[in-house]
Amino acid sequence: MDKQVSLMNLMLKMTENVPDAAVQTITYKRQAHKRKRADLLAALPAEEVHHELGDKYCPDCHHELIEIGKQSVRQELLFIPAQLKRLDHIQHAYKCKYCSQRNYSDKIIKA
Repeated sequence: MDKQVSLMNLMLKMTENVPDAAVQTITYKRQAHKRKRADLLAALPAEEVHHELGDKYCPDCHHELIEIGKQSVRQELLFIPAQLKRLDHIQHAYKCKYCSQRNYSDKIIKA
């Protein structure tokens, strides 16, 4: 038992002789933020894929539809070995001029 007490006293004396840890000031530069997805996509060559209606006639009155607009639906990456390009999907929207005049409301059909 005396040996255990003396061992404990020895450990306490050793820790008293150790100086306090010095405070270190670390200075470093952080990496710049990674580029956003839009920035990466903007740099790639683009190819548009248009989604249009095959039959451009109103399903109700069978008159011809006119195109009233289009919108970009999504962008996807197409990986071809040693080549990378962006596909822009464009969705076309149509309306029937005849139905719009007759019903006072636009019936919009998207491809």
